Amino acid sequence: PFMVSYSSTTDFETEEGLRMLAVAHRKAAEDIESTILPLQTQPRAARVVIEGAWGAAFQWIAFGCETKYQQHLNNHTRLGRFLRSLGEKAAADWWEALDLTRQAGWYGGEPDPADAHKALSLLEQIRLWATQ
Repeated sequence: PFMVSYSSTTDFETEEGLRMLAVAHRKAAEDIESTILPLQTQPRAARVVIEGAWGAAFQWIAFGCETKYQQHLNNHTRLGRFLRSLGEKAAADWWEALDLTRQAGWYGGEPDPADAHKALSLLEQIRLWATQ
């Protein structure tokens, strides 16, 4: 996995640099959310809403890990395992449930509004975890 680590030669070695990185992840999450939320009422948009919820959740997790642990993964592979290694079992479970919802939407049958609602609910849990 790709984990961000900071050496003494990086721009992010300072507390201010870490805050800037976290703020960038938060902004990305908020931008994605503001784009997908109006789509949730569109009957054919479930797949896009789920994908957007997944992307926003990934950014919220990066934000939460940066603010809580000063580290995050730049890759979604094994993200659940990484979160569990930090003691964040609930966040890991929410992420993995969202990832499964996303996979079903892309590779399974046609997702419906209930699937999109589930993805948005998981996103909300992840956002609350990240911002507490």
